[in-house]
Amino acid sequence: MEEVDRLVFNFPLFKDYREKERFLKVVGLLVSHQITFEKAAELLNMRLEELAFLLDKLGVEYSLLDEEEARLEREEADKLMGELKREGRL
Repeated sequence: MEEVDRLVFNFPLFKDYREKERFLKVVGLLVSHQITFEKAAELLNMRLEELAFLLDKLGVEYSLLDEEEARLEREEADKLMGELKREGRL
């Protein structure tokens, strides 16, 4: 646990250890799909744009969908596009 405490302490954002710890916990919850992006911003008292900018600058990759969910969504969208084209509605 000492190593984790050291990593949190050395995290370059925020001055207070508790703020650093809260940020890292919330980001962990976000990337593990336990909370929404909106909830993460709320918990961190940030605007959505601020959180998105910060995560981008830190290189934190997150998705609202996991890879399997994204693949299924894409397949469904492709099917729908095909149907609309066949019907002449697109």
